[in-house]
Amino acid sequence: MSDLLAAFADYLAQGAGSASLTRQAYLRDVRQFQDFLAQEGKLPLWSRVGDAEVLAWLAKGLKTKKRATMARKLMSLRKFFDFLQERGEIAANPARLVRPPKQGQHLPARLSVDEAFHLIQGPARQGEGERQGKQPSPRQKAATLRDLAMLELLYSSGLRVSELTGLDLEHLRLDLGLVRVVEGKGGRERWVPVGESAAQALKDYQEARPALLKKAAAQDALFINGRGGRLSQRSVQRLVARLGAELDTGRALSPHALRHAMATHLLEGGADLRSVQEMLGHKSLSTTQKYTQLTVDHLLKVYDQAHPRAKEGEGQEDS
Repeated sequence: MSDLLAAFADYLAQGAGSASLTRQAYLRDVRQFQDFLAQEGKLPLWSRVGDAEVLAWLAKGLKTKKRATMARKLMSLRKFFDFLQERGEIAANPARLVRPPKQGQHLPARLSVDEAFHLIQGPARQGEGERQGKQPSPRQKAATLRDLAMLELLYSSGLRVSELTGLDLEHLRLDLGLVRVVEGKGGRERWVPVGESAAQALKDYQEARPALLKKAAAQDALFINGRGGRLSQRSVQRLVARLGAELDTGRALSPHALRHAMATHLLEGGADLRSVQEMLGHKSLSTTQKYTQLTVDHLLKVYDQAHPRAKEGEGQEDS
């Protein structure tokens, strides 16, 4: 087995498009499978390994590892057995007979309207707490207004964090209540509405923004950091995570939680699916449809709680 693993390593090194870290992951996964076979007392002959062994290894791994992790490891085994099949060591690839574990639909924590508002107002609360009644400096005020404007815009327009940090001053048309969003480098553009609260927050920030500028500033960037450069996605993620810790959602919050909240709250308010798709920039309507199940679940919950005859035996007169 060790000779074949060494040959597999050489095979990966010669293959095009296989990065060093990817090759290391392939080899590590195959070695882990080999260790599993040894623990199970299986004979060290790849020709005697079948789909039952692969399935048992996968099932054991799923007890402690994520589905995505084990799906990736299964891909490593498929690659290795393909190699063995090419060499004539085995007649068929047993890993090809095993389906990868289904991936669960991972959605951000669902924020209520009140929770979304509480999160957005976080910068003002934290700013007051840090100053303890002292007059803020122009830079402190600008940073607080910047954070407030970012959160308002994330919730108002449902932007991705990359789209938010990629905004330039010229992308705003607050006179029309719109923002122009560029979807990735060289990507298509879309115009998204900006609500009144977000528009006002952006105007307030733009007035204070010069306090953050320096000689080497990113003059065109809408949101800039304390050094005058374009604000990073990581900075926005840290801000949302810190403010989200105040909410009892049971999960760490990311900027996507506000994009998610915007979509679900629009649908709950009666917006049609196609319009929400356009605002979010989804290429496929099926991507947007994942939010409809959440709104249906919400409506059913409200119905069960509020309707006098929603549950058997309730709302009936005594006979």
